[in-house]
Amino acid sequence: MKKSFLALAVAALAATSFASTASATTVYDKDGTSLSIYGRVQSVYYSDKTGNAAGYGDDKEGTIQASGRLGFDLRSQINPYVAGFAKAEFEMANGDNAVDGTDGFDARYLWVGMDFGQFGQFKVGKFEEAIKYAISQTDIFDDWGCTGLSGNDDRREGVVQYQWSGYGVDVIASYAFAKNNEHLDGAYWAGNGDNAEIVDLEYSYSIALGYTSPDVLFGPIAVRAGYLGGEFDNSGLSTPNETHTGPASANNSAIYAAYDSYDQFAVGLSWGSLNLGPYVAGVFQQRTFDMLPYAGSDVSETKVTGYEFALGYNFGNGLLVRAGYNHQKYEIESIGEAEGAVIPVYINYNFNPQVQVWAEARFDAGSDDDENGVNFYDYTNGCYNSDENVFSVGMRYNF
Repeated sequence: MKKSFLALAVAALAATSFASTASATTVYDKDGTSLSIYGRVQSVYYSDKTGNAAGYGDDKEGTIQASGRLGFDLRSQINPYVAGFAKAEFEMANGDNAVDGTDGFDARYLWVGMDFGQFGQFKVGKFEEAIKYAISQTDIFDDWGCTGLSGNDDRREGVVQYQWSGYGVDVIASYAFAKNNEHLDGAYWAGNGDNAEIVDLEYSYSIALGYTSPDVLFGPIAVRAGYLGGEFDNSGLSTPNETHTGPASANNSAIYAAYDSYDQFAVGLSWGSLNLGPYVAGVFQQRTFDMLPYAGSDVSETKVTGYEFALGYNFGNGLLVRAGYNHQKYEIESIGEAEGAVIPVYINYNFNPQVQVWAEARFDAGSDDDENGVNFYDYTNGCYNSDENVFSVGMRYNF
């Protein structure tokens, strides 16, 4: 959702999204303790209007962005039944767009945990909550996918998670402790500009369930569901809290309210594998925010509803093709609603597991203004612009 132009260049694929990257290289493995290193370096050309499409707010000319990623996987066997593990993954960019010098080397994932074998895994650190599992089946694009769903960009610090997998079943439960200045998809009117969707959270909790069948014709069938709930930290806010929750229009002045709590549910279904042959997936989600209105406002709720479809085919000779449809509706109670829809198209060729090139485009698929003529970009406080047709072309080296 809300990303800076540079952040688009280093936007991450979900762990389930591509099987085309090279495997990690084990650089140490002795007496039950191992260390593996992985990463990538890439350069990507982004067409003009990419800034507007990303919600960056200005009409950038076409340009090339270079970035990198470096990760470490660590594991140590404590006894025959328990192992400790850790991950540290960092984003690296050239810093040319860094006004405040913060774009150079940032932690993307940081966690430590314990693996109890058939009894599951426990980990704590910085990563997405359990709801991410339920919305990841359509996240198979590089730059222009996953715009219909909330939660794809919500990597939080202070998350505790337990996961158990067996017999095709996955069970994931997470709890996130209080943190300030956290990104939260769909909280469009919490802040403005590059600081939109930045909130103070008291806590959140999430659970996700899934089942993946054995192969049926061309691949497994996987069904997933998830729930997320949380509370905002309003302790330091003045009364009334001046959080802008709606766009101004000819018949509507700006509305103010405070974010109070939120919840989300999601369901997903996929058939096939990204490794070879056809792949089909669909996800539906709804994230609802309870508001504390004031000054005559009756806005007690805002809602982000989205669904996505994705199609892919891996030819097995290095060639991958993907296409999809992403739709999102944003509703402000007693004010109105607006919708955005896009079609992402992607083609990738892997020369080998290390070197790949790709091209990707995103097309407006009929975004609708509200009844007063306010467009979707303004409705979402400049966080989501679906009107622009844009493309990117990139080359990547994985290691």
